[in-house]
Amino acid sequence: MNIFTSYLEKLGSNFLVAAMVPSLALVLAIIFVFDPILNLPVLFENESGIYQLVGFSLLLAIPTIITGFTLTALNTFILKLFEGYVFLHRFPSFRASHQRKANKLLIRQEALKRRIEVIENYGIRTNRAEKVLTRLRKQYYLVTAEYDHSYPPAQDEILPTKFGNILKASESYPGTRYGIDGVEFWPRLIHVIPKEYQQSIDGTRNELSFLVNISILAVGFFLLCVLAILYTFAGPALETSTAPPEFVGFGYTFRYLIAGLLALMVNYFFNRASIYSVGSFGMMIRSAYDLFRLDLLEKFRLQVPDNSVDEFFVWKNLTELLVLGTKSLEFEPLEYDLEK
Repeated sequence: MNIFTSYLEKLGSNFLVAAMVPSLALVLAIIFVFDPILNLPVLFENESGIYQLVGFSLLLAIPTIITGFTLTALNTFILKLFEGYVFLHRFPSFRASHQRKANKLLIRQEALKRRIEVIENYGIRTNRAEKVLTRLRKQYYLVTAEYDHSYPPAQDEILPTKFGNILKASESYPGTRYGIDGVEFWPRLIHVIPKEYQQSIDGTRNELSFLVNISILAVGFFLLCVLAILYTFAGPALETSTAPPEFVGFGYTFRYLIAGLLALMVNYFFNRASIYSVGSFGMMIRSAYDLFRLDLLEKFRLQVPDNSVDEFFVWKNLTELLVLGTKSLEFEPLEYDLEK
């Protein structure tokens, strides 16, 4: 399972922000827009004062709580949908589009690398050549960094969505930098991360969950608007229709059309915002490995290596032990630091 998906699905302090607020917004929008269909005032005709207030509060609270808990329970599924593992994977054109974009970056990266090597291997260095070399190195840095933050290293792992590729790239980061299996070691790493940093990760996670939930609820609201529009057209043809007289016909079609278009705009806005947020979340996870991986190594009672090359092989060897155990073909004995 994707480590970021499993981390986001936890029920915790993010429930109120990430699930309840979007759910309340949906319930209020439904009550306001679909009042001609729901005909809610009828429910309170014979009530007054505190009874109406309690009744309306329950009308808001019950659907909000149910929707909020549903969003939390389906969090993994929703994230998989945004990543492209669900539904969109059935359309190869989406994945092919991102593969083409990734391939263009790789081609550009390789072309810049060759030009840099040609200038570096050229015998005489002029001031003009140095300026060109500086510019090419900067371009190479930007192109390489863009690919690293946007796509996983292997092109066969590219997903159908930008959201999914950014998460996949962040998941691959500890492996390409330190030889750490991000999926395997994340549940262990979180136990050495200081509470202050964990709170920062939680804050970014809450923001991402909120944006994703708003986006998915906007799609649901749009579908309700479509059903309402179809009902306004079908109303006059239904002899046994129980719809209110003011609803039957085309009187409210424009109302639901505008509401549906607004829902699509909300979905687009929050969908785009979630891409920026998932980048921030991925960066927090990358930074966690950068800052606290050596603390985790000490928890395993292993000696901290003297250099990054030795460290890479220590993590690779430890991964072999944890993931494959006795089935590993490359595992070498680990030397424990018994003084810790």
